[in-house]
Amino acid sequence: MNFEAWTVDLASSSAVHSTGFKVVVEGDLNNPSGVHPGKFPEGLTALEQVRLLRCGVEAIVKLAQAQEAKQEQKRFAERAQVASLPKTTRKVLSLKKQS
Repeated sequence: MNFEAWTVDLASSSAVHSTGFKVVVEGDLNNPSGVHPGKFPEGLTALEQVRLLRCGVEAIVKLAQAQEAKQEQKRFAERAQVASLPKTTRKVLSLKKQS
């Protein structure tokens, strides 16, 4: 069995394995506060069930982190673009008396 064959949907905080097994997480996608596994496929040992569940949660976390990194790169590029714009000079109003 390929434990890495997951389809992740970040909008619903879930992942579906190629066998049909579904995992849904609660809370922050990078650090879930709850995990709700679906019905495990027939014939899996307890260790395989745990591995399948762990791989599903890892798939969700990896995609969430990649999405977050992509958004951070976009924000950084936007900030760099704004910072590279030429600055306009303007007259400064001063309250100091000139002698």
